[in-house]
Amino acid sequence: MAHGNMGRWSVALMVVAILGTGCCCAWAQDEDPGLTSFNQGVADYEAGQLEQARDAFAAALQARPDDPTILVWLGSVSLQLGDTEAAIANLRKAIEQDPDYAVSYNNLGNAYLATGDLTRAEEQYVRAMELDPQYFDAEYNLANLYARQSQFEKAYNAYNRALEIDPNDFEAHVSFGHALRKASDPKALREFEAARDLNPQDAPVQTVLGTLYVKAGQWDDAIAAYEAALAVDQEIVEAHVGIGLALYNTGEYQAAAQHWSTAAALDSTSFAARYNMGLAYEALKDYGQAASAYEAALQIRPDDANTLNNLGSALHEQGKSEEAAGYFRQAIAANPDLQVAHLNLALALEAAGNTQEALAQWQQATTRFPDVAAAHCGLANRYYGQKDYDRALPAYLRTLELQPDNLEAHNNLGLIYYRKGELAEAVVHFRDALRVNPNYVYALNNLGVALEKQDKLTEALDQYRKALEIDPSYAPAKSNFDRLEKKLGTGAATG
Repeated sequence: MAHGNMGRWSVALMVVAILGTGCCCAWAQDEDPGLTSFNQGVADYEAGQLEQARDAFAAALQARPDDPTILVWLGSVSLQLGDTEAAIANLRKAIEQDPDYAVSYNNLGNAYLATGDLTRAEEQYVRAMELDPQYFDAEYNLANLYARQSQFEKAYNAYNRALEIDPNDFEAHVSFGHALRKASDPKALREFEAARDLNPQDAPVQTVLGTLYVKAGQWDDAIAAYEAALAVDQEIVEAHVGIGLALYNTGEYQAAAQHWSTAAALDSTSFAARYNMGLAYEALKDYGQAASAYEAALQIRPDDANTLNNLGSALHEQGKSEEAAGYFRQAIAANPDLQVAHLNLALALEAAGNTQEALAQWQQATTRFPDVAAAHCGLANRYYGQKDYDRALPAYLRTLELQPDNLEAHNNLGLIYYRKGELAEAVVHFRDALRVNPNYVYALNNLGVALEKQDKLTEALDQYRKALEIDPSYAPAKSNFDRLEKKLGTGAATG
């Protein structure tokens, strides 16, 4: 394949009884001893014995030192053996002997490419195409050269011309796909699909296809492509990681975890396998396994902020809030702009009973992230928990400026306004909470209390009833419903 330093090259016509420049005269073996050497060179080449082939072509050249066909063969074999100086010398001499032979220019382009002289390589490929517009190898090599230089428009045109010449060339579709992928062009998917159709058993192509399908959110197609790759080779780490992503996004968390576990076993350096395994176990609510996976990921990338944060979350879910807070602090140190780590640290501090430190953390979060609704809501909740309603109120209002449908902010604002005696405002916010979630029993009960306080008893009773229909065990609504039904006083608002 022509993806490295050497382009795809061509050889002279393999008519072993004929050599020459124009007349194509047949050589009789008793007339020219060079024929035996030439034939031996071709046989050695076809057997993959390049050094022997080079020696045989050199012997043939001694018999006919100016024959362009022998020069092309010798130059091409020398190039494959890494002797670019000899390759260039022989190919240039072949061109001197036959300036109209396109193969010589293509192979000389490959020789210049091997030396890093991209300008001369391009000149030779272009000349080969001028001599033979249907010369696939030269067009393909030119396309690869442009792709290597990130000259994508030229590369696309050359790949398209090459594929017009031979639409079924597997390597051309793969190379074109890689070039499109390098340019973040979604048409890369089309080329890899074409390559897959030509060779469904090519595991690398199926693996790349899976990755492109994942990027496009085509989860089922991704799973099919990765499965095809793994059917050929069970040890492709990238395929195990990729199919895990696709399975995770379809809710198949256990299967995803299994593939990521396999990837981790195959590659001790795979961070993605271990990190993603943590995500899968978190989704399965197996926080102990999640923590272990994140710890393994940190062995590879000790300062990865997301992993530190996720490990903290897994520990927090296990009730290890103080330990979790330590990892959230490390995550913040690794990436001070990781919003979720700041918020999680405040929550962990609250859970650990460090309420004053939690308050300070919420305040820092709102200062650092003034446009993040969750930070303001967390600060408001802390003030509310301390019964500091005067400070909680503006924090909830700021939350709603940033996130108008924040359920918690609407309900708690309703409670604050209720306590302040501003019943109309309380009712507005309880209704807004129910607009966001009609089944939120807390808001239903609280709306009933506020309406009852306004002497709207029938409507209040209806709200209590709705709450009980959703959750018959919700004691405040049951108490308020029974009491109001018997016309016994007013209820108490709940949060």
